[in-house]
Amino acid sequence: MIDIEPSINQEKNKSPSWSSSIFKGTRLGIQYDIAYKFEKPDKIMNNRLSYRLEYSRAFLDYFSLHVDTKLFTFFKNDHRIKSEEDIMSFEGRTREAYLQASFNKTSIKAGIQVIVWGESDYAIVTNEIGRLDYREPLSLNIDDLRIGQPMLTVDQYTSFGNWSGFFVPYPQFNEQPRKGTGYYYDPFDGNVEYEKKKQDENFFEYGLRWRKTFGKSDISIMAASLIDNQYALTMISPNLISRSKERFFMTGATFNRAINNFLVKGEVAIKSQKTYNDASFQMVKKDALDASLGIDYSPNSTFTLSMEAVNYHIMNWTDEIQGIPRNNHILLLALSKQLMKNDLALSWASMYNGPYTNFFNILSASYNWNDHITLNCDVLIPITDDVKSGFYPYRDQKQFAFRVLYQL
Repeated sequence: MIDIEPSINQEKNKSPSWSSSIFKGTRLGIQYDIAYKFEKPDKIMNNRLSYRLEYSRAFLDYFSLHVDTKLFTFFKNDHRIKSEEDIMSFEGRTREAYLQASFNKTSIKAGIQVIVWGESDYAIVTNEIGRLDYREPLSLNIDDLRIGQPMLTVDQYTSFGNWSGFFVPYPQFNEQPRKGTGYYYDPFDGNVEYEKKKQDENFFEYGLRWRKTFGKSDISIMAASLIDNQYALTMISPNLISRSKERFFMTGATFNRAINNFLVKGEVAIKSQKTYNDASFQMVKKDALDASLGIDYSPNSTFTLSMEAVNYHIMNWTDEIQGIPRNNHILLLALSKQLMKNDLALSWASMYNGPYTNFFNILSASYNWNDHITLNCDVLIPITDDVKSGFYPYRDQKQFAFRVLYQL
């Protein structure tokens, strides 16, 4: 007689438990963040914990679930705590939470998503689909600013290129600094109230992109009908401003080309019927032509030099358009270096924006203490004396920030 019980027990011990199978693909991160504004009046800006959950799990051969969400705990002195009397307050933000189905060469996603169609690491040229979080605007990393929104996307992979389409049933808008927080700025000094304009038309967003790779190069062509991520503003009376949703149409193209140690990349987009304001704060519709050109130089795997030039151009511009010049240009230079077997990363970025001149500089360091703990620090220095500059309200926001991240 053959005793098969030990073999059965061994198989049971080897097989994963139900709970371990469910939580496979889970990544948790806990981060403490403190930031100190060292220009007078000096104060603590950030004093918070954040808890991040990333989850990716495949099931039933053709399906997968993806989640990326954060919960923030704001402590005393953090500029986003809801009330000075509170000891702490809480806030959540979900970047992605979608279900994906993949069949042969087709992928379909439904849920909260972020779409990145552009090539620029810093500018918005063709990346007009997703909304951004400007509640803490002193960041050059657009990835940190992106917020997801509910949508349906379809990707089709073919021999003559990859096709990507999207549909957004209810577009959402950029998050702005809220009243009472450290970055809030009211150009009307509290003398104006806002109301949403009643609009009954269709506000769906939709678009299509074709992308093709040729050896070390790739190009893409795209078209989309979009709702501007910023509300359009119209003055109804000296004390009342109406906010409305306004549609524009975008056509664009991007490219990448690797040449030895160089990567050349660029974008161009024509945006029809963009909304601006005139001197009486009424809407003016104009077409825009936006473009960027960048070069990354990497002589080895530990050093990268990046340069990028961006221009936002309003076609048929006239002096009736207030607050925005005919050409708004950006020049950016960034360096990054990895040391100590890639455990230490140093980076520096400097951005010039004109014609309303401002400079923004950020020096960063990141150190991997071990497999679970990462230390980060940043020094942020905005510089401007031009009252027309978009950075003028933040000219005194020179900061030192420190973060500790624990991941498991």
